[in-house]
Amino acid sequence: MDVQTVCGYCGVGCGLTLQVRDGAVTGSVGTKSHPANRGRLCTKGTTTVDLLAADGRQARAELRTVRGAPRGPVDLADAIAETGRRLREIRDEHGPDAIALYVSGQMTLEAQYLATKLAKGFVRTKWIESNSRLCMASAGTGYKQSLGSDGPPGSYDDLDHADVFLVLGANMADCHPILFLRMMDRVKAGAKLIVVDPRRTATAAKADLHLAVRPGTDLALLNGLLRLLTDRNDLDADFIAAHTEGWEAMPAFLEDYPVDRVAEITGLDAADIERTAELIGGAANWTSLWTMGLNQSTHGTWNTIALCNLHLATGAICRTGSGPFSLTGQPNAMGGREMGYMGPGLPGQRSVLDDDDRARAEALWGLPEGTIRAEAGQGTVEMYRELAAGTVKAAWIICSNPVASMANRSTVIDALRSAELVVVQDAYTGTETAEYADVVLPAALWAETDGVMVNSERSLTRTAAATPPPGDALPDWKLICLIAAELGHGADFDYPDAAAVFDELKAFHNPRTGWDVRGVDHARLAQGPVQWPAAPGGPDRNPIRYLDPEDPTRGPVFATPSGRARFLPRPYLPPAELPDDEYPLILTTGRLAHQWHTMTKTGRVAKLNRLNPAPFLQLNPEDAGRLGVADGAQVRISSRRGGATLPVAVDDAVRPGVCFAPMHFADAFGEDVAVNAVTNDAVDPESLQPEFKVSAVALTPVPAEPPAPAEAPASPLAAALAPYASGPGELTAEASGFLGGLLTGLSVAPPSGVPTVPGDAPLAPIARAWLEGVLAGVFGGAPQEPAATVTVVWASQTGTAETYATDCAAALRGAGMTATVLGAEQVSPAQLTGTVLFLVATTGDGEAPDNGVALWDALAAAEPGDLSGLRFSVLGFGDPSYADFCGFARKLDARLEHLGAARVAPRASCEPDYAETAATWLGSVMTALDPDAAPPQHAATEPTGHSRTNPLRTRLLESELLSGEGSAKDVRRFTFALPSDALAYRAGDALGIWPVNSGAVIEEFCARTGVQRDAADLDRKDLTRITPELLRFVADRCEVSDELRAILDEPTTFASWTWGRQLLDLLAAHPVEAEPAEWEALLRPLTPRLYSISSSPREDPDRVSITVSVVGFEHDGRRRGGTCSTHLAGLDAGGEVDVFVQPTRGFLPPEDADAPAIMIGPGTGIAPFRGFLHDRARSGATGPNWLFFGEQHEATDFYYRAELDALAADGVLTRVDTAFSRDTPRKVYVQDRMREHAAELWEWIRRGAHVYVCGDAARMARDVDEALRGIVAEHGHMAPRSADAYLAALSAERRYVRDVY
Repeated sequence: MDVQTVCGYCGVGCGLTLQVRDGAVTGSVGTKSHPANRGRLCTKGTTTVDLLAADGRQARAELRTVRGAPRGPVDLADAIAETGRRLREIRDEHGPDAIALYVSGQMTLEAQYLATKLAKGFVRTKWIESNSRLCMASAGTGYKQSLGSDGPPGSYDDLDHADVFLVLGANMADCHPILFLRMMDRVKAGAKLIVVDPRRTATAAKADLHLAVRPGTDLALLNGLLRLLTDRNDLDADFIAAHTEGWEAMPAFLEDYPVDRVAEITGLDAADIERTAELIGGAANWTSLWTMGLNQSTHGTWNTIALCNLHLATGAICRTGSGPFSLTGQPNAMGGREMGYMGPGLPGQRSVLDDDDRARAEALWGLPEGTIRAEAGQGTVEMYRELAAGTVKAAWIICSNPVASMANRSTVIDALRSAELVVVQDAYTGTETAEYADVVLPAALWAETDGVMVNSERSLTRTAAATPPPGDALPDWKLICLIAAELGHGADFDYPDAAAVFDELKAFHNPRTGWDVRGVDHARLAQGPVQWPAAPGGPDRNPIRYLDPEDPTRGPVFATPSGRARFLPRPYLPPAELPDDEYPLILTTGRLAHQWHTMTKTGRVAKLNRLNPAPFLQLNPEDAGRLGVADGAQVRISSRRGGATLPVAVDDAVRPGVCFAPMHFADAFGEDVAVNAVTNDAVDPESLQPEFKVSAVALTPVPAEPPAPAEAPASPLAAALAPYASGPGELTAEASGFLGGLLTGLSVAPPSGVPTVPGDAPLAPIARAWLEGVLAGVFGGAPQEPAATVTVVWASQTGTAETYATDCAAALRGAGMTATVLGAEQVSPAQLTGTVLFLVATTGDGEAPDNGVALWDALAAAEPGDLSGLRFSVLGFGDPSYADFCGFARKLDARLEHLGAARVAPRASCEPDYAETAATWLGSVMTALDPDAAPPQHAATEPTGHSRTNPLRTRLLESELLSGEGSAKDVRRFTFALPSDALAYRAGDALGIWPVNSGAVIEEFCARTGVQRDAADLDRKDLTRITPELLRFVADRCEVSDELRAILDEPTTFASWTWGRQLLDLLAAHPVEAEPAEWEALLRPLTPRLYSISSSPREDPDRVSITVSVVGFEHDGRRRGGTCSTHLAGLDAGGEVDVFVQPTRGFLPPEDADAPAIMIGPGTGIAPFRGFLHDRARSGATGPNWLFFGEQHEATDFYYRAELDALAADGVLTRVDTAFSRDTPRKVYVQDRMREHAAELWEWIRRGAHVYVCGDAARMARDVDEALRGIVAEHGHMAPRSADAYLAALSAERRYVRDVY
């Protein structure tokens, strides 16, 4: 008996005929009548017979009732009942979102449909995701945005008619070999093949033109190609006019992509880019094919959009031989997307976010109106993070192996360890994921069940049961129905067979997208495949979508509201990770020809394992030589997430600076080989697909055996010095001994520059000259002359780095050098030559201060070698209470060296009291530049005015509560006496407050530590912040040390864990014993708190006000407060406090009295703008003022409302727009109000308005900045890159300034 089915591997969907004799499969051959493969099969399809005969099947259910205990076999009915019971308990106690489903593109259409139905219609969880999120989400999202719906517009027929093929990020020869052979048939007939891939793959080896692009730069290439086609006038103007919208924005956008810039970004020859455009522009028909290389990117959606832009511009779409064709990696990934099995999807290419689609689904499923929720989870990565955090309690994983296949797989491992219930439904034993399962349900293979699969070209093929499943195994669709019944939904999941399920899902016909399988059923598919859209009575093949139903000859009608496809300008952005000094290489991953996914299937086939037997790391000979490794040598590959140990395969098929590893091998193959422990799980913000393809990594050779301790390193230095260092020879014994020690020291710790020979070295003049010559030759040239000119570049948010830059330059000048001080916003990479000292603060999460952002972005786009003429050193300023202390300084230091700059002195990191550290760093810099220079002098001069180190003791005059009754916040205005003759300020400056600890905090600290109250100046020591140093101190002395140390390993984890905790909470939860002196040594001084001044000296020069949110919260039943705000709130009128003024550099009202001012300040961010408005009112300024303010509730949180009303009545405040986020069903923020009034906002900016932003740096300021860039781009008719440049110019003119914290 021969059974016709479909191959169970990739998304090509080849027809497969299984030869069954005596109840067993004895052969597997291609089905000659199947339109996908016409009888051809690859090695995997051909060996299906071996797979079906292999052992390792999951034939029995397994269960454990106690986490950590081994699972034991149980009856399937008992496992189903226990699974249902535990899911019910979790749902009833924690709600529907405590349950997550993770499903697969290998399930049949019927199983995928039922998983969606159960999750979204009946359990009502928002968490159903699939492994297609890792593969095809970006292609699907891009198709929807460009063409209106998911799925390719053409078919495999296009491969038989195209004149040019553009293959991007797809190694078809290995991953889709049958389509590759079909394409090569056309190439042999004269078509041209262009392959874009960082590696010389088997596909690239057959190309007429191979573009070995830098990983992650495809979008720049695609934009550049469209720019060239536009310049060449190779566009289809008639098609653009008749069938598209949005082209008017493209020409200006494309101005940012001249071929020379694209060549620089991509690493390609400009001539090759131009040749590609020439081939595309001259083709009557051209087809593009792509897969993970474009999709697995933080800009994967944009890659698809840019490719669609090319097709739309040339009219090469919706006709035979032309179109953008996304290849898929699983046999039913297309079907799963159509069934809505991830994110907001519903069956029939519908969405829970659409009112009509929800109503349609509710009607078809017999659900009351409003049952289906209008929300969805935020992707696979976030789902596993929520599991790890304990928000989601149960995971039901069907036909997938995420422990091996997910990027940054440690998140999945943590998630499954944290979950209360893990159910794994699989056909095979021994998967990496099943290791963590509490319940294992045995599933049938596709060859053991009836169902439907949909391939990449939208063709439906029926699977038929060739043999029964082993033991208790059941089809996935049946197991889902049994669980649904246990959850109380049996009547809605009662089907006699898979054909009945298919008949139900057909009703989700979607006229808007064209998804239509109404003309298909299992009986028809038994005769052969059918391609949708398949209306009743239609033909089997429907190769072109979007045909005008009224007149197909008139061209396409797309699934957008207008019926026109959309041009969407999408700028090139770099990947989430770039190489740096710590992780200097890029790892990219992919598949091999004879393995598949995580080898759950192919790993059981001996023939395939002989062809691709083991993991490896492909490395360019240049990089291998630098590391000193040869073919077969073991290396440790590590990233910020984890590592693996792999053998090296040296091959120039991969670019220098890039390495490649196959993704298949994990724990089931061997220990420490899972490359997805290394890969990056940063996601595309639109498709939520992780960026597997670009990860910054470091390689460390693994010694084959312990090195012989007596051997000296085989280096140029050893070669030069060893003959003389081994004995007296031509040198004295003392000189030889000195050289021996020097050789050992320099080999262990190579210097960053040319080392100097100490003046007292026991060397004769001729020996000294010889040694200096050797050192210069090995380490980079002749001994360095002292630098005559030094540039000091500062980047600062609060002014500390700027202040010290002036002192630093003065010290350099005092040593006889020429020093120039520049703000980072005044500097470009091209200017970074000679000796430059960088003095930089860190803001936000390890980010550059505002005036350093443009320089940092420019350095991110630079290439190694660009800064070979730079000598540098970095001094960082920061707060050690943050885990990423001086994080921007660290990143800048590494980036400069990566770009070829030479470090003249090691980086140093300054705490708030920076004088000593800064002086030590400057001394090392000056010694490196001029060994004879005198160390910097620190004059002990008496302070001449009040400052941070010499504050003014003053009195609190008023404490006014601004929050209304019932507010969740305690916001106050504090007003202090500030005699103008003692301390002056300007509107826009900040007031520094030196806080004092409360008696209660001190007493509790002493009680928990044993420190005596009078043993240290505890009034002014920081007793609340948990610093990494303090956490490490406690971890070293408590019983849960591993738990606490794990928090220190990741800055974001540390930040989130310490949020809402204070030192006293740490000591309460983890009491430790230590000597009082140890505690006293750990304590740091309190630092002043800077508050934006909310008054103007023009109101009263002898008074100053600040607006403060008094911080108060509870932790484990204990009331806590912010040190400074609580100190202020506890003062009575007349209470004394130490203050100083921190002058601002640019956050000042406009000097031009007629200039408009736009002020964006939600929450206490309104503080400086109250001062600005009073300042402008009293100075006679006539320029209009527009305020954006936001808070939670208008009734209780509208600060200064009466004053603002009065200012508006007086004509000072021209306009106020407010956003009270908790007063409306949908939360609205100031950035939303900006977008609502975008046209007017742009008009103000165009007329010369100054834009000010004050408030939270982490979220609000970013959101406002993003909104502003979008407004400038849209209403200024600029490309995004031009909008960025426009705002950078505003910032340089100090017309766009921020006071963020």
